[in-house]
Order: sequence, then C-alpha cells, then structure tokens
Amino acid sequence: MNILVTGAGGQLGRDVVRVLRAHHEVKGYTRAQWDVTDEAITWKIMTITRPDVVVHCAAYTDVDRSQTDTVEAHRVNGRATRQLASACGILGARLVYISTDYVFDGTKKDGYTELDRPRPINVYGRTKRLGERWVQRCCPRHMILRTSWLYGTHGRNFVSAILSKAKEGGPLHVVNDQRGCPTYTGHLAQMIDRLIHLQAQGIFHTAHTGSCTWYQLAAAILQHAGYTDIDLHPISTASLGRPAPRPAVSVLHSERIPKLGLPLMPDWREGLAAYFRDRQEGEEA
Repeated sequence: MNILVTGAGGQLGRDVVRVLRAHHEVKGYTRAQWDVTDEAITWKIMTITRPDVVVHCAAYTDVDRSQTDTVEAHRVNGRATRQLASACGILGARLVYISTDYVFDGTKKDGYTELDRPRPINVYGRTKRLGERWVQRCCPRHMILRTSWLYGTHGRNFVSAILSKAKEGGPLHVVNDQRGCPTYTGHLAQMIDRLIHLQAQGIFHTAHTGSCTWYQLAAAILQHAGYTDIDLHPISTASLGRPAPRPAVSVLHSERIPKLGLPLMPDWREGLAAYFRDRQEGEEA
C-alpha cells in the first residue's frame, strides 16, 4: 500500500516509517516537510500522492505547555486533524490517528477499555479527544489508537531523561501516585502494522500490558542500565506543582484487539527490555 506518515521526525513516527517500509511503500514527512496546520499544504500533498493510508503521528504533545498555549494545542491537535480527516474522507484514504490515555480522567481504579467514556481533565487531553471526534466525523475509514507513556530510542522522553539524570549521579525524585502503561514505540509501530494489514476500523487501546507508576518505571530503567547506586525517591504529583492536572490512573486495557485474533502487546517490562536491546544495537551500528 501507499502510506503517508505525518510527524515522521518524532520518536513514534520514525519507528512507524521503519516498520511499515518492510511491507509497504512509505513516505514519511517531518514537521519541516509537512506542516499539518497548513491546510493548503495538506491538500496539496494528499491530492498529489493519493495515499491508501495516512498514519497521523504529528501532534502537540507538551502536556503542561498546553495549559497556557491553548490556541496552538487546539490548532495542531484539533483543527489540523479535522483538515487531514476531511481530506482522507474525500479522497477515500484510511486514517490512523494516534491518541492518548489522557482522554480519561483517571478515576477508574482498574483502568479503561475502548468502551469507557472519555473525560479529559487537561487541555492536552481535551484537544486530543477533539481530534478523535473530528476523525470519527470526517473520515469513515479510520482507526483511533489510544496509547500511553510513549518512549523510543529517538528523541527525548522519560526513559532518556532518567538515564541522563542518572549519568549525572542523581539523586532522583519521581512521582509515585500516577499509574499507567509505559509503551515502547518500536512495539507500537509493529501493532500499527498488524492493524493496517487487517484493515481494522474503530477505536483500539494499543499500550503495553501491565502497569506501573513513574517511580516504578524509573527503578526498572536504572536496573536495566546498571545504575545500582543512584538514590531514587518517590514523591507526589502535588509536590511538583505542574500546570496541567494528570489522571491518577490512565491504564489502558483492550477488549477489541483480541477479537481481531491478534495478541495483546507484551508486558511493559518486555517493552523496556526491547528498548535497551535496540538502543544498544543502534549505538553499535
């Protein structure tokens, strides 16, 4: 298939391009190559390339900055998604929209399935939920993939930040009252490939199984990296005083993926181990 990937310079976009190229003709566009907020450029690229599938990885993902930069967050996650979804709907392309666990409020202690009602509590979550609704309204052939706590071998993320601070010697103070599903972008890209192959449609939760807190994730990262002498301390979310509220529980469960005959994504610990293997291979290459 002819597949376009927006946000191809980001940590997920790079892995999506790499994985999909094994089976399809893929063109990845970085932000400099395709500003998704420019409607004229979106229509030009779409009408020239006539893709079968568009994987929309481009997004405004700074959760705290979204609280004050609301206009830009809505412009990228809302309006730009509407423009792309409209183009896909008119041209008959399938749209894969990457969404987030932050569309939920975090009050359901055992986590959320695709059947649970979204109720975002911060601007980032609200703009991503708005993007979901535009996709549903404008593009009949769509997949909405909600994922959680993404990290990859490219770019900055929680894992790279912990490793950087550990290299400085610590100590580390990490939140221990938020629970989610850390998800490795390499594994998520493989799931996207499988779902595209099956021509799946609708909403799917695509995160690693199992769950942990940020503190527990940090402990696992330090263990993998061999930093056994770093002082790691649990703290509360409130103690950070961040602008954007976070859901206390944003664990994602999928009821729909097994119904397609696909296995669930592996446990988050397996994803972290794969990250370190791929990171080492990249450094040795």
